Amino acid sequence: MGMSAIDRGESTIDVSAWTQASSAHLAVLVFWWQSARKSGHKLTLTGLNPTFKTLAELGGVTCIETGEFDASR
Repeated sequence: MGMSAIDRGESTIDVSAWTQASSAHLAVLVFWWQSARKSGHKLTLTGLNPTFKTLAELGGVTCIETGEFDASR
């Protein structure tokens, strides 16, 4: 879903259908974000549930919320 959207040049991906959050899900989101950046695009992820946001914050992965280039380093 995400890579296809990125390949089409889409800049927003809605993940509201993802009701569960795990580190594996978070890794996929970061991979999509990094892939978009490598293609020269900014990616916005919408529909993140509070659990995703908390998991990302605890893991120091702020790029999915802020969109900042270096946020996940």
